[in-house]
Amino acid sequence: MLFCTPALNGNAAAQDTKRIYDGRLSPKPGIILPSEQALLKNKVMPVVRKWQNQGDSICTGGAEASGIDAAMGSFTRPASVQRAILYRYCMTGHNRAVNGIAVIENGQLAAHVVYEGGWDNAIGAVPDLNGNGRSEIIVATGGTNQGMTWKSIAIIDLTDNSVAKFGRVRMFSDGCGVNEACRAEACRLSVKAGRPPVFYREDFVKGTEGKWGRPGPARQISLDKDEVEYHIVK
Repeated sequence: MLFCTPALNGNAAAQDTKRIYDGRLSPKPGIILPSEQALLKNKVMPVVRKWQNQGDSICTGGAEASGIDAAMGSFTRPASVQRAILYRYCMTGHNRAVNGIAVIENGQLAAHVVYEGGWDNAIGAVPDLNGNGRSEIIVATGGTNQGMTWKSIAIIDLTDNSVAKFGRVRMFSDGCGVNEACRAEACRLSVKAGRPPVFYREDFVKGTEGKWGRPGPARQISLDKDEVEYHIVK
C-alpha cells in the first residue's frame, strides 16, 4: 500500500507540497479481505474474462483475478468511503499482464477498471490533486530485464464512467544485474494540489557503498505520457 507523507521542509516551492511516492522504498502490500477476495471471484472474474476474450491479448498460464494490494479513499464520489483493490487477471508476456482495479463501497462494486499493463504491484490513494473532491490513484509497477531493474508509477483519477490520466514517472533504476560496480538512481515525487496540480521531484543516487546520498534540489517536472488504455467495465 502506498502512502502520502508530510510536506517538504522548504525544498519545494510551497509548504503545502506533499510527498506522494519515494522510489527508494518498497511498501508492504495492504491486506485483501476475504469478502473482497470473494467479490473478485464472483463479480470481477466473469467481467474481466469476457473483456479479455474480446481483445487480442493471449493469457499465459492460469487466469484468475488475484488481489495484489488495496488502498482506501474516495475514488468515485467525494466523501465516500471506498477501497480500491489492485488485481492481476493473467500474464500476457514478460512484464505484461491484464490488470484491474475494483473499487468497493459497502461491500458492493462501485467501479471496475480493466487494462493491459505490466506486472503492477502496488496501489495507493492521493487526497484530491485537482479539487474535485475525489482521491486520485497511484499504480506502481516494475521489473527486471537483462539485468536492468526499474520501477515507475502512474497517477489516474476516476469516476464510475471515466478514467483521467495525469501521467507516468520513472521512480527507480539500476543496472546491478549486469554490472557489480553499478549505481542505483531513484526519485521522490511531490505535488502541489491545484488546477492543474504541479509536480516536483528530488533525485537520489546510491553507489557501491550501498547508501543513498542526499537528495538533489526539488525541481518542477511534467509527467511522462501514460500509454495505458484504461477501460471502465460493468
